[in-house]
Amino acid sequence: MKQKDVPVLQYPWPYEVGPFAESFNQEEINWIDTDYTFMSETTRRKYKGHGLAQATSYMFPGARSIEQIRPIARFMIWLTLYDDYHEICPVNELAGIRDHIIAVMLGENPRPDDIGLLRQVALSREEFRPYVNNNWFQRWAQSFYDYTTYGIMEETPYKLSMQFPTLNNLLLIREYSISMYPYGDPVEPSINFIVPDHISRHPVIKRLKMLMCRIMAIQNDFASIEKELAVATEVLNVILVIKHQYKISIEEALTEAMRIHDDYVAEFVELQNNLPDFGSYQKDIDRFVHYMTLMISGLGAWYHKGRSTRYKAPGEFPKPEYGHGV
Repeated sequence: MKQKDVPVLQYPWPYEVGPFAESFNQEEINWIDTDYTFMSETTRRKYKGHGLAQATSYMFPGARSIEQIRPIARFMIWLTLYDDYHEICPVNELAGIRDHIIAVMLGENPRPDDIGLLRQVALSREEFRPYVNNNWFQRWAQSFYDYTTYGIMEETPYKLSMQFPTLNNLLLIREYSISMYPYGDPVEPSINFIVPDHISRHPVIKRLKMLMCRIMAIQNDFASIEKELAVATEVLNVILVIKHQYKISIEEALTEAMRIHDDYVAEFVELQNNLPDFGSYQKDIDRFVHYMTLMISGLGAWYHKGRSTRYKAPGEFPKPEYGHGV
């Protein structure tokens, strides 16, 4: 199946592209050449074509200055490369790596022998400071912990055994492993509003974030299905799991995956249209949820309209290199 034959997922929201979509082209290359030299030259060449910083203008169109979106662009790159690099890292080793990164996210300095990715973590932390508070930093770090622990580390046994999970197990794991919980946190600084903790913990807000993550997990699996069909050992794409579990054709699996996606979107819309009374914060929470929707539709648009080669060009997706050296 070719990517051009895969249906494009639809949303009841528009998408917007912020004014900085092409502002980080040279900076992105410089970051890769300076702090990601622990990766092979071939892999770094591929990343230079991925246009990850461009995606931030699709996902966070509320940012109104280049200083405001720079830490988000830097974060987008280091989190994506962290994910790719450690894809099959042994779980016991990844736990220590996770905890060290969290310590840097929360204020520690990188160690002299750290890989350059940790310098990028520290730089993004400092660039976020003017726009966030300590509560946001704690949520950001917790999102990273959950993504690594309940996402990447839960996927690893399936990847190593090449066994399909059940659909329900996959949806729960992918909710975390797609990394949209931590990617979603910068919505707040991008619109100059940090959600108070008591509202961030509200069941409706937590449910909206869960739906956002699941929608975007399926969105990602649609965008990468051609690439993943070419990998005989791929067992974690929702379309392939549905195909395997129900013994149906790839076309039927696409239809079922789209139905699940659309049900999540419908629930999101219903909750968005019936938010609880958040008192004096109501307008800000309405705006926050609106920009969550633009993050969803924006990433969907970037997959199809952005200049990235990550999903479009055969062989341009890097292989995990942790433990292999450069």
